[in-house]
Amino acid sequence: LDDHPGVAEVLLDVGGQDADEFFEDIGHSKDARDELKKLLVGTLYLDPAELRRREEAAKLAAEKANSGGSNAIVMLVALVAVGYGYYKMAM
Repeated sequence: LDDHPGVAEVLLDVGGQDADEFFEDIGHSKDARDELKKLLVGTLYLDPAELRRREEAAKLAAEKANSGGSNAIVMLVALVAVGYGYYKMAM
């Protein structure tokens, strides 16, 4: 942990989990990738059922993230309608 150029907390947060995606998202350097090769203990085998479960979870997360925009549109339309109603009442 002391040799990690980032804070130790980053490593502790992902300890005991599959951190491949996290590692890739950070954008590590070639030196970091070379160091990883030296420290790699093994590769985790995931059975097909676990792979399907993870794919479904990723799909649901993506759908949930994409649906957030429609909620914002509904809120915007409601806000415009309330503003228009207030404007008409004030006239």
